Amino acid sequence: MPDTTPFIVIPDDPNAIPVSFVPGGIRFKDAKLILATVVDNGICPDDPRVMTRTNEAIKIVLDYMIPVGGMMTVNVAAIDTILYLPPELENAIEVFPVSADFTNVHTNGKVFKDTDITQGWYQIVNGSTYLDPAQAFDNPLIDHGLWPDADDASVLRRVYEYPGLEPKAALVNVTGAKRFIPIKNDDDFLIVQNLEALKLIIISIERNENSAPDEAQKYRQQGIELLTAEVKKHILDPSHYMRRKAAYHQDIIDFPENSMGWMRAQLALDVDEAMKTGKEDLTWHLLQGERRIMQRGIYKDCVVNVTATVVGGFVFFPLNVQGVLAVDLGGRPIPVRSQFFQHLENGPGMWPCSDMLIDQGDQFFPGSKSMRRKYKLIASCTENQTISAMCKLRWLTKKPHELMVIKNYEALRLMAQAKLSEKAKDWQNALASQQQALDIMDKELADYLAGIKHTVHVQTYGFGLGDVGGIWTR
Repeated sequence: MPDTTPFIVIPDDPNAIPVSFVPGGIRFKDAKLILATVVDNGICPDDPRVMTRTNEAIKIVLDYMIPVGGMMTVNVAAIDTILYLPPELENAIEVFPVSADFTNVHTNGKVFKDTDITQGWYQIVNGSTYLDPAQAFDNPLIDHGLWPDADDASVLRRVYEYPGLEPKAALVNVTGAKRFIPIKNDDDFLIVQNLEALKLIIISIERNENSAPDEAQKYRQQGIELLTAEVKKHILDPSHYMRRKAAYHQDIIDFPENSMGWMRAQLALDVDEAMKTGKEDLTWHLLQGERRIMQRGIYKDCVVNVTATVVGGFVFFPLNVQGVLAVDLGGRPIPVRSQFFQHLENGPGMWPCSDMLIDQGDQFFPGSKSMRRKYKLIASCTENQTISAMCKLRWLTKKPHELMVIKNYEALRLMAQAKLSEKAKDWQNALASQQQALDIMDKELADYLAGIKHTVHVQTYGFGLGDVGGIWTR
């Protein structure tokens, strides 16, 4: 018997686990008239063996697959971050916090202090009710197994932990497979409503008990095929694929163009594999794709002009600055030197005699847990001096509303596809997609620079007319 720690106590409040599931369909008293006739010579509908065989057949079906009517949705009030599923629910396939009035999925609950990624879901890859942990997306629940109900130890409940769920008493919508609960009286509803399939399964049970396993297998296979065809007809969507698709359409409207959330939605709607990937994983692939591009070179969107104030001879650039490419001091350019320039054989030594900006490397700030690039200014006057610098941007992770540095969607799409291909160990396509992305960025930069005229920064006669002209001589 597991240790009953405080976090698994079921409260007395009857509203703690509100269930939005109402059974319906065929009752056992209506089905037994048909099911009693399937065995050789038939039996009386009120014979207790009819109920026993029906329960056996339903259990076999639920062990094989999730049939039509074999799923349910409940609304569970979390206790701290713990979810107690009702006894009728076998597992959780898809979960997300909802508001008390179900009008807005973001108003009542957050996950890890964020409303962007709150859904947890599993990709069902076969007809079984078993959920492969490797197919868990975004916020997978931690399964604590079956626990006895506080009021009735004969009733077992599946208990999950929802990491990062806020507030502690959030209302969570849970969709999962129904657990097998035996029929006990005539008014109970059948979980499996396909009577023809049940008849075939019951015959297979009888054939097995009468030492005819080959016939039993044929009947059972026919029954499962009937149920499988019924599932396909109903287009079962256990992980709510269409709802995620609708949410991405809404993201395109809600988030600014070229923001991370906007780019992510475009990618999900454009690439089917991305749509079937969890939002958390898709965010990771998109941001890491941008990171790879930025670390490969200097592209059009990777350069920004920054105005900074020098304090005590030093200047700390913003978090998003990786390095200074060029600097202007009082209307005139000065060189940017590396950290080891003063130690070179032909360097200035410890006493440079000309103006320059010397790189001091990254400095870590424990309070904000961030890195900032530090430079030392060598000039006649450094205190409160203002400099203007062209800087290469550093890659930083982004929230959905924040703009991407790389705004070329096609390049980001290809780089994200490269990441997805790597995950599938398709190295050839991964390398090809990555190279295509970098080629697109190179072409974009070449097109941008084609119309820009770069001239030597020399003040000569005719310079103001946009031409070097002739040089004054005496």
